[in-house]
Parts: sequence; C-alpha cells; structure tokens
Amino acid sequence: MLFPFYLGDFMKLNIYADFTDKIDLAQRLTLIKANGFDGVMLGFSDENKLTQYKTVQNLGLDIDNVHSPFDRMNSLWVKGEHSGYILNRTLECIDICAENGVKKVVVHPTDGLIAPPVTEFGLENFGTIINRAAQKGVDLLFENIQLPQFLDVIFDSFGSCENVRFCYDVGHENCFTYGQNNLIKHGARLSGLHIHDNNGKIDGHEIPFDGNIDYDVFLKRLKSLDYKGAMSLELYMSKSPLYSDSSCEEFVARAAKAGRKLIEMYEALGD
Repeated sequence: MLFPFYLGDFMKLNIYADFTDKIDLAQRLTLIKANGFDGVMLGFSDENKLTQYKTVQNLGLDIDNVHSPFDRMNSLWVKGEHSGYILNRTLECIDICAENGVKKVVVHPTDGLIAPPVTEFGLENFGTIINRAAQKGVDLLFENIQLPQFLDVIFDSFGSCENVRFCYDVGHENCFTYGQNNLIKHGARLSGLHIHDNNGKIDGHEIPFDGNIDYDVFLKRLKSLDYKGAMSLELYMSKSPLYSDSSCEEFVARAAKAGRKLIEMYEALGD
C-alpha cells in the first residue's frame, strides 16, 4: 500500500537507490515505492549499470540522475596507469545514461583529501567528458566534496557550457567545508541535491535530523534560489553506527518521514 500524502505542486521526494547492499536492487526499489518516494538517484555498479533503468521504470519511479563512479578521479588530473580507465569509465556512464533516457549525471571533480595539481592533462580530460555529455544531451552535475575549490576550476574553465551544472551536497559541506556556503556560491548552476546528515566530523550519510545540520538555514538558502527540483536523500545504512540494528524497512520508512518533513518546512517558507 502506498502512503497517501501530498507533496505540493512541484516538490518531489527522491532517495538514493543503493542505500544498502543487504538486499538486491529490486527489493530496495520495492521498499522505496511502497514508502511513497517519487523517484531515485542511481549508482553505476557493474552489476546493475545496464539493467537498472528498466527495473526502476517498471515500478513507476522517476530517475533523477545517475552518480558516475568516483574512486580514483585524481587520475584524470595526473597521468598514470589508471587515467585511461577512469576516463573511459566516465564516458561509458554518460553513454549508457543517454541510451536509457537519463539526462543528468553526477560527477566528482577529485577524490580524497589530497589535492592533485591543476594540469592541462586534467582540463583536457574534463573537456572530453563535458563534450561527450553535450553530444549525448546529458547534463553533468559537479558535486562539492572534500576539495570544493575544484568546482571553481571546472566552472571557470567550462562555465560557458550549458550542460555544466552543480549538485549541492549539504552533508559534505557540514563535515568537510563547514561555513563555505557552496550552495549560494554556485546556486546559479544548481541542478540537484544530495541531502543527508552527519555530526560535522564523519561523512555518515545519515537520515536528516539524525545529525547536527541546521536544516532551517539550508532550506532558507535553497528558497532564496527559488529551487523547484526534488528533495533528494543520499543515504547509506552502513556509513553510520546509528542504523546497525535497523532493518531496511525501518530505515526507508524513517527516511521517507524525514524527507516529507523537509518538504513541509520548505513549502512553509512561502514564495
């Protein structure tokens, strides 16, 4: 049975489909649908990257975006043994998304806490990625992670490209770059959200209101941008000890309740 609730005229509620590996994708999606979510964000695992789109669509869920793989992304800046593989992997993600009607792909500009140098090699690689996405009609949503200064590099170098967009991660800002306010800084490019909570120290990807993020401040900033996209929860059961005793059913139900609360708070701010 679906939950009978109203989300307003435009505000949809999404969740990351790969929130756990305790159950398979079909079971996760069934739980997501049963708890009233409108859509999902998808990963790009070897197991599901070719088939997941049909599975989602058969359940009547929207696909907001796909998150391209993000390990070893520094290899795009510094030439090494993995550079060609990481480039081709990212291009493959774009191609498969385009083939399946997915119009947005989330991309990490770097990987980890150690900044790679900004190189011509790196700019050429990202130029190749951005051009491929443009040819395929796909927007690339670059995300604030540990080193958000690389958003400046990407946006300064490729800001004239209409498909170069921004995915704001409120949890990352709270634990990696508290006080920098990347949402407002890059708000003109905003095309997606990653909403999750943490304690300000560990990137726990917790259910909203389980950590110390001030969602009143976040939502007021979001309202100032007249955001009309989805509230998208990027949660992981395994990243926080808070959910070690929770079932998948309990986790998704609590996530849906928190997501609906965020939407109510946002809509209460008015126009």
